[in-house]
Amino acid sequence: MKKALLFVLCFVMALGAFAAVQAQDVVEINVPTMRIGINSSAEWFAERSAAFNAEYGDRIKVNIEEIAGDQNLVDKIKVLYSANSLPSAFDLGGYNVIDMMKDQLVDLTPYIDEETRANASDICWEVNTRDGKILGMPFTRQVIGYFYNKEHFAAAGIEKPAETWEEFFEDCEKLKAAGFTPLSMDTADSGWVTSLMLGAMIGGTDEGEVWMNTALPTDYNTEAFIDAATKIQYMFQNYTTPDAIGGAYEHAAANFFIEETSMIANGPWMVSDFYDTTMVDEDFADKIGVAMYPGAVMYNSGKIGWQVGAKDPKELEAAITYVKFMTSVESQLKMLEMTGDTPAADVASDNVYPLVNETTALTENAKHSINDFQSLWYANVVDEISVQYPLLAQGTITPEEFAQALTDTAQKN
Repeated sequence: MKKALLFVLCFVMALGAFAAVQAQDVVEINVPTMRIGINSSAEWFAERSAAFNAEYGDRIKVNIEEIAGDQNLVDKIKVLYSANSLPSAFDLGGYNVIDMMKDQLVDLTPYIDEETRANASDICWEVNTRDGKILGMPFTRQVIGYFYNKEHFAAAGIEKPAETWEEFFEDCEKLKAAGFTPLSMDTADSGWVTSLMLGAMIGGTDEGEVWMNTALPTDYNTEAFIDAATKIQYMFQNYTTPDAIGGAYEHAAANFFIEETSMIANGPWMVSDFYDTTMVDEDFADKIGVAMYPGAVMYNSGKIGWQVGAKDPKELEAAITYVKFMTSVESQLKMLEMTGDTPAADVASDNVYPLVNETTALTENAKHSINDFQSLWYANVVDEISVQYPLLAQGTITPEEFAQALTDTAQKN
């Protein structure tokens, strides 16, 4: 009897020791994300997380920190950077912190084999590279025009989207006369939809296209920028909703969804919301068209991807495995099909909403292809926009003073 008890005891102890070893073999990584709740890619992130756990869960435990709101995540990452404690891996939806944080980000170059490099176009890798070091792993690219309500246009007597900015403002007058508010705009969180319009205005010439594709500009005192800021100020004062000043993207989108506004600048990831009957009427998607910006301008560029901050060798290996999974061609196709976001790789799918393909197809006829401000401008300049936009909108500062404020901020870097 004693021998039997001793055997059982030894077996239990051995089993416990084995379990302890197994537990030690599981490497934990920390991943904060804003892809939760009402975020358009929340479903994608949940699906990919489940797929990763199914394949790697016995070796890698991913501790997800849910942070609601893009800007809140950006702010969190800045705090962690200040404390020299960046998370194992993170992505900010294209927001550029690479230049601010490159001293703490892992150089991914040694981990990019031929198969991984084929997962994105050259332009996507270029946007994620600094001084020959790859600091971000791309998985989507930026393709952005603007959406418009076809019923509003028809009621206002507008036959097709404007080809020039002069025509665009004439159409805004027609929409206003017909009882519609022409534009969704915002100022908070970098004024995303407003700044897309601003950049499209700048990028309508060869010189402006070059400027919009220049990394880390430090001088905003250009004729093209000031002219664009003048137009933006006029839009704020004549063609948008009262809540645009101080409002975030969510407010701009909601106004478009309830058909309070007729146009909104944004990318194809928004299309899935056009079919979400918790936000829009059942036939809403049928009313929506997509267009290039006047001057045949499209946002068509690389986008900053996943970044790695892990320091411990085992944690780093696990983080690289995770990031490669989240940026794989399979993950990119899932992103395209579930959100409409354009893959970094040269892949396509028939299983997407028509407006997604229509948006991508517009790039074939664009005369000017530009990158977006969040990808290329200094992070402190992107933040400063939200400080200055309300002042510009209210006429407290001039377009020239707006340009100087961004210049002063950029030159602090």
